Amino acid sequence: MVPTTFSNIYCIWYPSGGFGHFVNAILSIYGKNFVRPKNQLIFSKSGNSHSINKVVPTYYRQSWPYKFQFDPTKNYSVLIDNGINDEGDQFRSCFANSQVIKICYMDKSWPIVARTMIEKALVSTIEKELVLDTDCWPNQEPWALREKYFLFLRDHDLRTRWQPNNIDNTLFIDDLTDYKSLYNSLILSGIDLASFEAVWQTWYHANARYIMPVIQSQRVLHDIKHNCHRDLSDITDIWEQAVLYYYIWIEFGIEVPHNDFANFFTNTTQIQELI
Repeated sequence: MVPTTFSNIYCIWYPSGGFGHFVNAILSIYGKNFVRPKNQLIFSKSGNSHSINKVVPTYYRQSWPYKFQFDPTKNYSVLIDNGINDEGDQFRSCFANSQVIKICYMDKSWPIVARTMIEKALVSTIEKELVLDTDCWPNQEPWALREKYFLFLRDHDLRTRWQPNNIDNTLFIDDLTDYKSLYNSLILSGIDLASFEAVWQTWYHANARYIMPVIQSQRVLHDIKHNCHRDLSDITDIWEQAVLYYYIWIEFGIEVPHNDFANFFTNTTQIQELI
């Protein structure tokens, strides 16, 4: 197979969760000299942007051979969809000399990926996918479900996957949650972009339920570190509570005793006393 050797191809290599499709849409619509999609960018109820027309076919693991007639005078964004379980880079054989943007995540952004993986990729819910095992949790109370979610976040193999390498441009999931960080990161990848802040705001709003538990936990940890008393009675969602427990474990190396704290913390002072 003869690889495509144009240097004006940007391969978006991404884990599942809709991140790659959004970046592809940004480059295709706002990138200088990129071939434009034929329809508008619309976000679904789950926050996906899959409805937008892709100007070139997505590369899948089974895309062999990959066939598309590229115009050497234009820029292109190509989605590299291996699935979240496969970081294989066989696609490089198809797109020699292309620029690669690898979308990565860290411990602190893993909860965003974890939930989008379930809701977007699996088209399911955490309630359906993370069901209590009665052999391990004979008690069906909220604390048991909180522990189940926490252990999923802590122990899942994918938590430590999709790390940066020394070859490709890196775009962190964290960058996507802040417009300026996202814009600057794409610029550093060598892409000339027009402003897309209004579209980013729409994307952020459509994906808030994945992002806000992480931002909320970061704010709570900030208050804990700075001895600021904060009421936590407004955090009633069990997933959000589990994300905070996960952040406590990441930051302080302490696992909250789930049964002992069957009632979720009412304020940050209680967490400080535990730590």
